[in-house]
Amino acid sequence: MVTYLPNMKRNSAQSGFTLVELLIGVAVVAIMVAVGMPHLRTSLLNQKIKSAVSDYHLSLLFARSEAIKRNSSVSVVPNTTWNGGWTVQYGTTVLKTVDPYTELAISGPSTNITFQSNGRPTATVSDFQAYVSGNTRVTMRCVTVSTNGMPHIKIDGDNDTTNGCT
Repeated sequence: MVTYLPNMKRNSAQSGFTLVELLIGVAVVAIMVAVGMPHLRTSLLNQKIKSAVSDYHLSLLFARSEAIKRNSSVSVVPNTTWNGGWTVQYGTTVLKTVDPYTELAISGPSTNITFQSNGRPTATVSDFQAYVSGNTRVTMRCVTVSTNGMPHIKIDGDNDTTNGCT
């Protein structure tokens, strides 16, 4: 048995939101997305640069390791340009393929990078650089190859893509 106090009214059952509450909620979410979108875009581009540099670094390490293991020359070869991806090759045999990177400006050595059986490059290797043209909020990253053949990743400290990673 349910008894009601005389001064209390029964509330009608209410479910859901009113149209005004819904519109206010949608407006708040839209404002948050509009404020956060540029930061999300920058984060995604930074991650693409990290991935490209990491893939290049690992390809160099792999090529060097294979050259030592096979006691023969192994090359890292760009597919037309470094933006178009690259392959690691033992003679004409492709050992590894890296897909193209879009939205990035990638510059690297003008020729193949070939490692000898002792793990050293056959010639001086210029830096591999990955960045986004005209976007200083995205940090440029570089890979350098020392004379003993070991690749190293550098992060640009001055946001100037014209002077490499300093």
